[in-house]
Amino acid sequence: MAQRLLRQFRYGRTFAFLRRLTSSRSKIIRAVRKLYRDYGLENRPCVLCGGREFTLICEGDRYGFDLDKQICDHCGLVQTSPAVKKDFLDVFYRDHYRRLYTKRNDVDHARLVHEQRQKGERFLAYLETTSVAASLKDLAVIEMGCSSGGILDEFRTRCRSVQGCDLDIEAIRYGKEQLELDLEVAEFPTHLPDGPRLFILSHVLEHTHDPLASMKQIKTLMAAEDYLFIEVPGINMVAEGDYKHDLKSYFHLAHVCDFSEGTLRALAARAGYEVISCNETVTALLRPSSEAELPWQRSEKDTPENILRIDATRKGR
Repeated sequence: MAQRLLRQFRYGRTFAFLRRLTSSRSKIIRAVRKLYRDYGLENRPCVLCGGREFTLICEGDRYGFDLDKQICDHCGLVQTSPAVKKDFLDVFYRDHYRRLYTKRNDVDHARLVHEQRQKGERFLAYLETTSVAASLKDLAVIEMGCSSGGILDEFRTRCRSVQGCDLDIEAIRYGKEQLELDLEVAEFPTHLPDGPRLFILSHVLEHTHDPLASMKQIKTLMAAEDYLFIEVPGINMVAEGDYKHDLKSYFHLAHVCDFSEGTLRALAARAGYEVISCNETVTALLRPSSEAELPWQRSEKDTPENILRIDATRKGR
């Protein structure tokens, strides 16, 4: 058995068991755990670099799911390994995700849209600091994983047009009926306006079964003049106070991968994107390259020692 990097009791299997047992979400946790055990877990190489050597970080997530978080010894990407299967993820998001996350089956879309609009404001402020600022008004914006459409609603007065897609039928219905947005039920857009365009992927990439394949698929939709905006929850921000400095709270069954600025830059290069801007939040603006893959290197920050550094910020409080 591999020795765990984070050796405290709270990062082990026994603590995960006790968390499941005592959680107010114990019923839905049991159902989800049975689901991924029925489908089985997948031993696969690193989803970024293809490496097969990992260092074990911890053996459970915030809810007590007994899944291992590991860091790739070659590229430094933190990921669930062995991984849950795509078929599990499809059923999980369709039937269980919302209830696990909110303890409710119904969704307050009005509140969700308010939160999404706040994200939209923040995204616009970020874009104003990049080279896309001067041309934003001329861009058609397409959001994949748009939910109820609040981000698009914030963008619509600042750009040429907006449209979105999501697999959540109820969210799409709300956005179409209440916000009068051009939305469709789909993983990727089935129709696209003429360019130039800005594609948005907000807090989606970390949930995908194969983020490299998803990035390559999006690139097939893009022209040379287009942009891709991405945001995912950055693991290094835990050391800055996100998730109350607690990696245990940050690690989540639904997050297949846990990105840093360095690993997002490496993923973008492997998928054939040029990075215009990227930071540790992790928020990034990319453009498609004419090359299928660009050179990349591991960031010196993406190491087991960095994981220990992040965890030490919790213990020091």
